Amino acid sequence: MKWTVVRGTLMPMSTLEESSTICSAANGSTSLCVLASGSAGNCSVVVFEHEGMRRACLIDLGVSPRRTMKLLAERGIGMHQIDDVLLTHLDSDHCYGSWGKILPRHVRVRVHGCHAHQAGHILGTDNLVPFDSGCTLESGTVVNTVRLSHDQAGVVAMRFNMHHRHGGGSLGFATDLGSVTPSLIQLFRARDGCDDGVDVLAIESNYCPRLQASSGRPYFLIQRITGGAGHLSNQEAFEAIRAIEPRHHVVLLHLSDECNNIDLVAAMHEGADYHVTITSQEQPTRWIRVAGRAARPVQQSLFAL
Repeated sequence: MKWTVVRGTLMPMSTLEESSTICSAANGSTSLCVLASGSAGNCSVVVFEHEGMRRACLIDLGVSPRRTMKLLAERGIGMHQIDDVLLTHLDSDHCYGSWGKILPRHVRVRVHGCHAHQAGHILGTDNLVPFDSGCTLESGTVVNTVRLSHDQAGVVAMRFNMHHRHGGGSLGFATDLGSVTPSLIQLFRARDGCDDGVDVLAIESNYCPRLQASSGRPYFLIQRITGGAGHLSNQEAFEAIRAIEPRHHVVLLHLSDECNNIDLVAAMHEGADYHVTITSQEQPTRWIRVAGRAARPVQQSLFAL
């Protein structure tokens, strides 16, 4: 079943008009679309528009090049418009090796320095641009990062601070994090002396502890997921959202097919004062406005797993 949550109220998807059209504004805008999210592959696209010019960056390369380019083309985006790729980490569902043979040479693959050597081995490309605490994209967007626990090599959470020509605004993006740390909260809340949270927060809500415990999975796997260096539970994600206080929209990432339930997740956010989009492995989200003069609350789709 398909749902939407509009300012905390559950509504059937049939009440909404689905569209893959990019939001636009005369003075510039920024929009996010999660193309796929889950254990079988992750990829999102952020589009920057200004005076008729459209540029984009990808977050993660965990979906095959063929499918990714098809999904992008359906949304009016070609690879020639991609300037940057940011990798959160290098698990195979976030970094698909064959991308190294496909990426145009102008695309900068931005990766944390601790991942750079392995990324070069996986992708076999010289497009890599290592960073430490952040970077500035070709669009002028400043990205601040913090490294968090996930398996052995860790994962990078990112805050995108949009250039004024793209409408300003901010996007927080955090997936595959083992725990919520003060550094993560600070990254997404405090900025320029202001305690306002990011405008849009994309954060994983991976599993329900009860379903995880009764899943029949091997003990070592359950421990890897729930032991503080794997993934966030629904409750942990919810508590992080309450601490961060995003201004407009929450995007829930990486829901487990086996150990989560969209109804449980949606019910947890009933009554919230933000829009919610629940992502899926098969169905891309609608465009989510991050910034722009024409920005206003927009009903967004929640897709069942």
